[in-house]
Amino acid sequence: MKHYEPGKPYPRKRADNGPAVHRHSAAAYARREMRRKQIRRNRILLGVLLVVLAGLIFAAVRLATRDKGEEGGASSQSQAVSSQAVSSGVSSEPASQPASEPAQQEPAAFVPPWDTTGEEGFPYLVAVNRTTQTVTVYEKDEEGNYTKPLKAMICSTGDDTPEGSFHTSDQYTWRALVGGVYGQYATRITSDILFHSVPYYAEDKSQLESEEYNKLGTPASLGCIRLRVVDCKWIYDECPSGTPVVIYDGDASTDPLGNPGFEPIDLASPNAGWDPTDPDPANPWLAAA
Repeated sequence: MKHYEPGKPYPRKRADNGPAVHRHSAAAYARREMRRKQIRRNRILLGVLLVVLAGLIFAAVRLATRDKGEEGGASSQSQAVSSQAVSSGVSSEPASQPASEPAQQEPAAFVPPWDTTGEEGFPYLVAVNRTTQTVTVYEKDEEGNYTKPLKAMICSTGDDTPEGSFHTSDQYTWRALVGGVYGQYATRITSDILFHSVPYYAEDKSQLESEEYNKLGTPASLGCIRLRVVDCKWIYDECPSGTPVVIYDGDASTDPLGNPGFEPIDLASPNAGWDPTDPDPANPWLAAA
């Protein structure tokens, strides 16, 4: 009886008495399957590359054919024009024409993002942009809606300036403010938030807090909307109680008239205690102008 060495595969005879076939280990079978899968993947990848290459070649041929056809058409057209010019005795050189300027498009009209429905008895809507420190007054259009910007004002809001839609109520020629100071031409927006001038140390037009005036255009209030006297007086005179007010955050594109800016006060001037825009005849800035 024939013995076999340990560790070698046990021979198996075929049914037709052919040569013995050795068993394959699991590792060998796994390697064989991996090779088969790799071969399949390589074939698929090769097929995809061939398809892409064929598409590129086809596109290049089409492009070359089209360019050639356009060049031939342009050449034929040029020859036809030249022949026609020669036969008619006219030069084939194009006549010089002035270059036409590109058409300028008008900027799109600004459409306010808030409700612009007009309210009976109130000719204006006042919009306050906390981001740009700008107040824009809108009047009614032909349809009675607040879409026509009328005037712009520089302002100072504060951290406690609320966002939202409101209606004005009480108005005051002078109003006591937080901190023992006073404001001219105050118009209440809501609760303790008002339109008013830059604060004064007393109910005296020559006692303006000039340093605070020079902060216009920056957030500097405790929540109210500070304005130059000429602007808060306009709201006081022209906007009746119940006028709609919108306070919002927007960029410069939401200020259709822009921010008008202002001229700071020279703090060394003897007139520094007055708001330069106050229309009071006693304002020394008016005499100096």
